[in-house]
Amino acid sequence: MVDQHHNTKLRRTRIVCISDTHNCTVKLPKGDILIHAGDITNQGSYSELSRAVKWLEEAKFEAKIVIAGNHDITLDEAFYAEHGLYFHNQNPQSHEDCLSLLASSPSITYLNHTSQIIRLTSPDGPRTQLKVFGSPYSRRVTASGRSTIMRLYRRRPIPTSHVSGMISPSTLTSS
Repeated sequence: MVDQHHNTKLRRTRIVCISDTHNCTVKLPKGDILIHAGDITNQGSYSELSRAVKWLEEAKFEAKIVIAGNHDITLDEAFYAEHGLYFHNQNPQSHEDCLSLLASSPSITYLNHTSQIIRLTSPDGPRTQLKVFGSPYSRRVTASGRSTIMRLYRRRPIPTSHVSGMISPSTLTSS
């Protein structure tokens, strides 16, 4: 199919979503967008994160998104301040240094309960634009049986997501 306004061939956007690689540099399938949805490391050390960032930067995706998991402990400042010595008592890590590995990467988008507009602009790509929200927070139930996550989402609401581009209605319907 050819878009008469841009005279370019349209194609689908392929999103590859992985998680729980725990320091393993796995072979990745081809795609346009890579989302690593948590546990890229075992304990979030600087050296672990440094290797993971290098692996992701070398991956052949136009956009790469990282969301921290419960093993990426140095990326959660409050948690690491309270519990970090339990994990790294012999070699405490710097939350700021670990976070800057991801934040300073020119090819990685780090989402921490935030959203970002991702624009694919490669001439050979699908030229898709979408808004992605990523959060490392998951549901935790207290002893009273109440979910603590709802308080977080009330304070920091999830933004409305929009996808733009050529999307077939059959792609959006569930079977």
